[in-house]
This record gives sequence, C-alpha cells and structure tokens, in this order.
Amino acid sequence: MTRLRQSLETARAAVRVLLLGGNLASLTLASRPRELVAYLSESLFLLRAMTGRRGVRQSNVFDVLDCPPTQEITLANLDGDTWLREVPSYTADIVSLCLICRALRPRVVFEIGTLHGYTALHFALNSPEEATVYTLDLPQDARPEPALHTTVVDDAHIKAGTGATRRLFEGTAAAGKIVPLYGDSARFDFSPYHGEVDFFFIDGAHSYDYVASDTLHALACARPGGVIAWHDFGRAGVNGVSRLVRELASTREIHAVPGGSLAFTVA
Repeated sequence: MTRLRQSLETARAAVRVLLLGGNLASLTLASRPRELVAYLSESLFLLRAMTGRRGVRQSNVFDVLDCPPTQEITLANLDGDTWLREVPSYTADIVSLCLICRALRPRVVFEIGTLHGYTALHFALNSPEEATVYTLDLPQDARPEPALHTTVVDDAHIKAGTGATRRLFEGTAAAGKIVPLYGDSARFDFSPYHGEVDFFFIDGAHSYDYVASDTLHALACARPGGVIAWHDFGRAGVNGVSRLVRELASTREIHAVPGGSLAFTVA
C-alpha cells in the first residue's frame, strides 16, 4: 500500500508540474525526462516567488534578524560538493543559512537530515567556536523501515545516505564542533534538547507526516528568540514542507527567503 501511495503521489505531482510549468522551450528536454521535470519544477518555483504567491511573507534574513548592515560568511566547496549550482535557489538557501548562524551566534544548533554533511559543515563554520552542531540522520550502515510515510524522493535520499562512506566535515577543522546523531526522527528522543536549541534546521524526510513530526520537535527544542528553518519550501513535486509551513503560518509569523526555498520563523 505504501509503494502504491508513493507511486500515485509521484504521478499526480508529475502531471501537475507538466501541465502548469510546461512551455515550448521545455520541449527541447523531451528526450531527457529527469532534466525536463527539474526544469518545469524550478520554473513553477520561480513563478511563485516572483509573483509573491508563496503563502508566506518573503523576507531576507537581514530584514528579520538583528544583522549588521554588512556581514561576512564562510562558504565551503569540498570535493566539489556545493549548493552554488546552476539552479540559483540553492545559493540563496546556503547564504541565508550562514547569515542566520552569524546573526544568532548560536550556542546549540540542531539539524534533522545530515546526508553528506554540507549544511552541518556550514553551521559549524559560521557559528562561534564554543557552539555545538548536532546533526541527526538514519544510520549509515542500515536501512530501517521509516516510522512514518515517506516520498519516493525521501527513499532515494535514504539510499544515498546509507551508502555514504564519509561526511564532508570529517577531517576538517570544524569537525570537532559537529556531533552526528543516528536514528529515525519520528522515534528519536529529543527531550534532552528541549528549550536548548538556538537554531533548529529541518531538512529530513519531506513527506507531510515527517515534516509535521519534525516541526513539533523543533518547537519543543527551540529556545525563545531562537530560529526554526525548513528547507525546500515552495518547491513543486511531492513535498509536504510547503503544506505544513503554510498551515503553521496561520498561527505564527513565517518568512520565506526571496528566490530561495528556505522558510524560517523566530521561536
């Protein structure tokens, strides 16, 4: 039943993206379906961002947090792994995440979704020396059955993560600030971190069930004045992030980074 549900969700999302994002120029990618879907999804994402139809207010980190008018950030490009890609929204995302760290000067950062360790590394590079970055992911040597519903994209990320031999931060000067944690975020015991986290980043499984569960844990862990951020907000496809964030925006102020897929709120 889970596989059938995933297949139906994926097919429905693909048809919707094709109908809404298709144009004559996209026909040149007809022989490359993966690139075609990526192009159409990004076109829809940019359309919503440029027309302000994202469901939450668009604000730069500078406009929301107590940032100086100029701010230095540190970016890494290890083993060619970078968010400075042909799709510019990822650049806006990593720059904004680094700015949040610089503005907050967090003592404790907690991340759900390590994957290759790219964002964990940047949290360590842009936080004070005494900061600790906790990053939670599934065990690398096993593929446990998820506690909640996942999407096809989630399953692909799980496969990539469990097959990884090393994380980008390993062997770097910042590695000493990073504490890898392992487990399913729906089963993990967050109680030791309640009220202790200055910056909580949610980038694990993207099904609505998991995003809702991770958000409840983030709200419990975030200290007053801390920041909770979600990645991949507003992206087309099988994505529960946008639904959850828009629902939450009815009860609290949430901001979306202009041109990026990062949404964030002050706890």
